[in-house]
Amino acid sequence: MLTAYMIVATLSVFFFAVALTQGQMDEDPDCRPPHPPGKEAQCCPLPDFVGVVDNFHDVMHKCSDEAGLRKPSGPPGSGTPPTAEEMAAHMSAHECADECLFKNTKYLQSNGELDKDAIKASVTKIFTGDWAALASSAADKCLASAKSEVGASAKCKSGARQMVKCFTRAMFLNCPASSWTESTECAAAKARITKCPNAMVPMIPPYPQPISANSTILDSLFACITDGEYMEFQSISSGRLG
Repeated sequence: MLTAYMIVATLSVFFFAVALTQGQMDEDPDCRPPHPPGKEAQCCPLPDFVGVVDNFHDVMHKCSDEAGLRKPSGPPGSGTPPTAEEMAAHMSAHECADECLFKNTKYLQSNGELDKDAIKASVTKIFTGDWAALASSAADKCLASAKSEVGASAKCKSGARQMVKCFTRAMFLNCPASSWTESTECAAAKARITKCPNAMVPMIPPYPQPISANSTILDSLFACITDGEYMEFQSISSGRLG
Protein backbone atom coordinates (compact mmCIF):
# COMPACT_ATOMS: atom_id res chain seq x y z
CA MET A 1 0.00 0.00 0.00
CA LEU A 2 1.29 3.47 -0.84
CA THR A 3 1.46 5.80 2.12
CA ALA A 4 0.75 9.50 1.88
CA TYR A 5 4.32 10.11 3.04
CA MET A 6 5.64 8.14 0.05
CA ILE A 7 3.38 10.11 -2.26
CA VAL A 8 4.51 13.38 -0.70
CA ALA A 9 8.12 12.36 -1.27
CA THR A 10 7.30 11.72 -4.91
CA LEU A 11 5.38 14.95 -5.28
CA SER A 12 8.21 16.89 -3.68
CA VAL A 13 10.24 16.19 -6.80
CA PHE A 14 7.49 17.50 -9.03
CA PHE A 15 5.85 20.50 -7.38
CA PHE A 16 7.63 23.68 -6.25
CA ALA A 17 6.35 25.52 -3.22
CA VAL A 18 6.05 29.00 -4.61
CA ALA A 19 2.48 28.08 -5.55
CA LEU A 20 2.43 30.67 -8.29
CA THR A 21 0.14 31.27 -11.22
CA GLN A 22 2.39 33.47 -13.33
CA GLY A 23 5.90 32.99 -12.00
CA GLN A 24 5.84 35.80 -9.44
CA MET A 25 6.78 35.30 -5.77
CA ASP A 26 5.39 37.26 -2.84
CA GLU A 27 8.16 39.74 -1.99
CA ASP A 28 7.18 40.22 1.65
CA PRO A 29 9.39 38.04 3.89
CA ASP A 30 6.33 37.48 6.08
CA CYS A 31 4.83 35.49 3.22
CA ARG A 32 7.47 32.78 3.37
CA PRO A 33 6.61 29.54 5.18
CA PRO A 34 8.11 29.00 8.62
CA HIS A 35 11.43 27.20 8.75
CA PRO A 36 11.73 24.71 10.22
CA PRO A 37 8.07 23.80 9.66
CA GLY A 38 5.86 23.71 12.73
CA LYS A 39 2.39 22.28 13.15
CA GLU A 40 0.65 24.52 10.59
CA ALA A 41 -0.36 21.49 8.54
CA GLN A 42 -2.43 20.23 11.47
CA CYS A 43 -4.53 23.41 11.61
CA CYS A 44 -7.08 22.17 9.07
CA PRO A 45 -6.63 18.48 8.15
CA LEU A 46 -8.50 17.41 5.04
CA PRO A 47 -10.94 14.48 5.07
CA ASP A 48 -9.74 10.98 4.27
CA PHE A 49 -10.00 10.00 0.61
CA VAL A 50 -10.98 6.87 -1.27
CA GLY A 51 -10.69 6.73 -5.08
CA VAL A 52 -10.29 4.47 -8.06
CA VAL A 53 -6.91 5.07 -9.75
CA ASP A 54 -4.14 2.60 -8.91
CA ASN A 55 -1.30 3.74 -11.19
CA PHE A 56 -0.33 6.87 -9.32
CA HIS A 57 3.44 6.46 -9.47
CA ASP A 58 3.42 5.52 -13.14
CA VAL A 59 1.41 8.61 -14.01
CA MET A 60 3.57 10.86 -11.84
CA HIS A 61 6.80 9.62 -13.43
CA LYS A 62 5.31 9.91 -16.91
CA CYS A 63 4.19 13.48 -16.29
CA SER A 64 7.48 14.42 -14.67
CA ASP A 65 9.43 13.13 -17.65
CA GLU A 66 7.15 14.80 -20.19
CA ALA A 67 7.31 18.14 -18.37
CA GLY A 68 11.09 17.98 -17.97
CA LEU A 69 11.11 18.41 -14.21
CA ARG A 70 14.39 17.93 -12.38
CA LYS A 71 15.24 16.81 -8.86
CA PRO A 72 17.12 19.22 -6.57
CA SER A 73 20.83 18.64 -7.07
CA GLY A 74 22.05 18.95 -3.50
CA PRO A 75 21.24 19.60 0.14
CA PRO A 76 19.71 22.88 1.37
CA GLY A 77 22.15 25.75 1.05
CA SER A 78 24.04 24.34 -1.91
CA GLY A 79 24.11 25.92 -5.33
CA THR A 80 23.08 29.45 -6.24
CA PRO A 81 19.61 30.99 -6.22
CA PRO A 82 17.72 30.50 -9.50
CA THR A 83 17.39 33.37 -11.93
CA ALA A 84 14.01 34.80 -12.89
CA GLU A 85 14.26 32.98 -16.21
CA GLU A 86 14.98 29.67 -14.48
CA MET A 87 12.07 30.20 -12.13
CA ALA A 88 9.73 30.91 -15.03
CA ALA A 89 10.91 27.80 -16.85
CA HIS A 90 10.41 25.63 -13.79
CA MET A 91 6.97 27.04 -13.08
CA SER A 92 6.00 26.35 -16.69
CA ALA A 93 7.16 22.76 -16.26
CA HIS A 94 5.07 22.37 -13.11
CA GLU A 95 1.99 23.75 -14.84
CA CYS A 96 2.51 21.20 -17.59
CA ALA A 97 3.04 18.38 -15.08
CA ASP A 98 -0.27 19.22 -13.41
CA GLU A 99 -1.97 19.39 -16.79
CA CYS A 100 -0.51 15.99 -17.63
CA LEU A 101 -1.91 14.56 -14.39
CA PHE A 102 -5.36 15.81 -15.23
CA LYS A 103 -5.06 14.62 -18.83
CA ASN A 104 -4.11 11.11 -17.74
CA THR A 105 -7.13 10.90 -15.46
CA LYS A 106 -10.72 11.96 -15.91
CA TYR A 107 -10.21 15.61 -15.05
CA LEU A 108 -9.24 17.02 -18.45
CA GLN A 109 -11.35 16.88 -21.58
CA SER A 110 -10.01 15.95 -25.00
CA ASN A 111 -10.07 19.63 -26.01
CA GLY A 112 -7.70 20.53 -23.17
CA GLU A 113 -10.33 22.12 -20.96
CA LEU A 114 -10.91 21.12 -17.33
CA ASP A 115 -13.69 18.55 -17.04
CA LYS A 116 -15.81 20.46 -14.57
CA ASP A 117 -18.42 17.72 -14.17
CA ALA A 118 -15.83 15.06 -13.35
CA ILE A 119 -14.01 17.31 -10.89
CA LYS A 120 -17.25 18.33 -9.21
CA ALA A 121 -18.30 14.68 -8.93
CA SER A 122 -15.04 13.80 -7.17
CA VAL A 123 -15.31 16.79 -4.85
CA THR A 124 -18.87 15.79 -3.93
CA LYS A 125 -17.75 12.24 -3.15
CA ILE A 126 -14.69 13.24 -1.15
CA PHE A 127 -15.96 16.17 0.89
CA THR A 128 -19.02 15.38 2.99
CA GLY A 129 -20.55 16.59 6.24
CA ASP A 130 -19.27 19.98 7.37
CA TRP A 131 -17.01 20.12 4.32
CA ALA A 132 -19.70 19.58 1.68
CA ALA A 133 -21.05 23.10 1.13
CA LEU A 134 -17.61 24.71 1.36
CA ALA A 135 -16.01 22.25 -1.07
CA SER A 136 -18.83 22.59 -3.58
CA SER A 137 -18.67 26.39 -3.47
CA ALA A 138 -14.87 26.40 -3.68
CA ALA A 139 -14.88 24.03 -6.64
CA ASP A 140 -17.38 26.21 -8.50
CA LYS A 141 -15.38 29.35 -7.78
CA CYS A 142 -12.02 27.85 -8.68
CA LEU A 143 -13.20 26.09 -11.81
CA ALA A 144 -14.66 29.40 -12.98
CA SER A 145 -11.46 31.37 -12.32
CA ALA A 146 -8.69 28.87 -13.09
CA LYS A 147 -8.42 29.56 -16.80
CA SER A 148 -8.27 33.33 -16.32
CA GLU A 149 -5.34 32.92 -13.91
CA VAL A 150 -3.16 31.24 -16.53
CA GLY A 151 -0.43 33.51 -17.88
CA ALA A 152 -0.72 34.68 -21.47
CA SER A 153 2.61 33.10 -22.35
CA ALA A 154 1.96 29.81 -20.54
CA LYS A 155 2.76 26.66 -22.48
CA CYS A 156 0.09 24.59 -20.71
CA LYS A 157 -3.14 26.54 -20.46
CA SER A 158 -5.72 24.17 -18.95
CA GLY A 159 -5.61 25.83 -15.53
CA ALA A 160 -5.11 22.54 -13.67
CA ARG A 161 -2.47 23.97 -11.34
CA GLN A 162 -4.42 27.16 -10.81
CA MET A 163 -7.54 25.20 -9.94
CA VAL A 164 -5.80 23.12 -7.27
CA LYS A 165 -4.05 26.16 -5.80
CA CYS A 166 -7.32 28.09 -5.61
CA PHE A 167 -9.18 25.14 -4.11
CA THR A 168 -6.72 24.41 -1.31
CA ARG A 169 -6.53 28.11 -0.45
CA ALA A 170 -10.32 28.38 -0.19
CA MET A 171 -10.57 25.24 1.93
CA PHE A 172 -7.92 26.42 4.39
CA LEU A 173 -9.18 29.98 4.80
CA ASN A 174 -12.76 28.77 5.30
CA CYS A 175 -11.99 25.58 7.21
CA PRO A 176 -15.05 24.25 9.09
CA ALA A 177 -14.98 24.96 12.82
CA SER A 178 -15.23 21.23 13.46
CA SER A 179 -11.87 20.71 11.72
CA TRP A 180 -10.05 23.91 12.63
CA THR A 181 -7.47 23.95 15.44
CA GLU A 182 -7.63 27.07 17.58
CA SER A 183 -4.06 28.04 18.39
CA THR A 184 -1.67 30.95 18.06
CA GLU A 185 0.24 29.12 15.33
CA CYS A 186 -2.90 28.39 13.32
CA ALA A 187 -4.15 31.96 13.67
CA ALA A 188 -0.80 33.18 12.36
CA ALA A 189 -0.96 30.72 9.47
CA LYS A 190 -4.41 31.93 8.47
CA ALA A 191 -3.26 35.56 8.68
CA ARG A 192 -0.26 34.79 6.46
CA ILE A 193 -2.34 32.95 3.86
CA THR A 194 -4.91 35.76 3.86
CA LYS A 195 -2.23 38.41 3.38
CA CYS A 196 -0.17 36.56 0.79
CA PRO A 197 -1.94 35.49 -2.42
CA ASN A 198 0.91 33.24 -3.53
CA ALA A 199 1.63 31.60 -0.17
CA MET A 200 1.29 27.85 -0.06
CA VAL A 201 -1.46 26.34 2.02
CA PRO A 202 -0.47 23.88 4.79
CA MET A 203 -3.24 21.29 4.91
CA ILE A 204 -1.69 17.93 5.80
CA PRO A 205 0.64 16.83 8.61
CA PRO A 206 4.28 15.98 7.77
CA TYR A 207 3.54 12.31 8.53
CA PRO A 208 -0.11 11.83 7.52
CA GLN A 209 -2.30 8.77 7.69
CA PRO A 210 -1.98 6.32 4.79
CA ILE A 211 -3.80 7.09 1.57
CA SER A 212 -5.13 4.12 -0.32
CA ALA A 213 -3.17 2.93 -3.33
CA ASN A 214 -6.50 3.27 -5.13
CA SER A 215 -6.86 6.99 -4.41
CA THR A 216 -7.54 9.14 -7.45
CA ILE A 217 -4.87 11.47 -8.76
CA LEU A 218 -7.06 14.42 -7.72
CA ASP A 219 -7.42 12.97 -4.20
CA SER A 220 -3.65 12.61 -3.88
CA LEU A 221 -2.99 16.01 -5.43
CA PHE A 222 -5.38 17.80 -3.08
CA ALA A 223 -3.92 15.90 -0.13
CA CYS A 224 -0.23 16.22 -0.91
CA ILE A 225 0.47 19.24 -3.07
CA THR A 226 1.05 21.56 -0.15
CA ASP A 227 3.42 19.35 1.82
CA GLY A 228 5.33 18.45 -1.30
CA GLU A 229 5.50 22.08 -2.29
CA TYR A 230 6.88 23.04 1.12
CA MET A 231 9.72 20.57 0.65
CA GLU A 232 10.43 22.01 -2.78
CA PHE A 233 10.33 25.57 -1.46
CA GLN A 234 13.54 24.78 0.39
CA SER A 235 15.08 23.76 -2.95
CA ILE A 236 14.05 26.99 -4.64
CA SER A 237 15.01 29.30 -1.80
CA SER A 238 18.44 27.67 -1.47
CA GLY A 239 19.11 27.47 -5.19
CA ARG A 240 18.92 23.67 -5.56
CA LEU A 241 17.25 23.58 -8.95
CA GLY A 242 19.62 21.09 -10.54
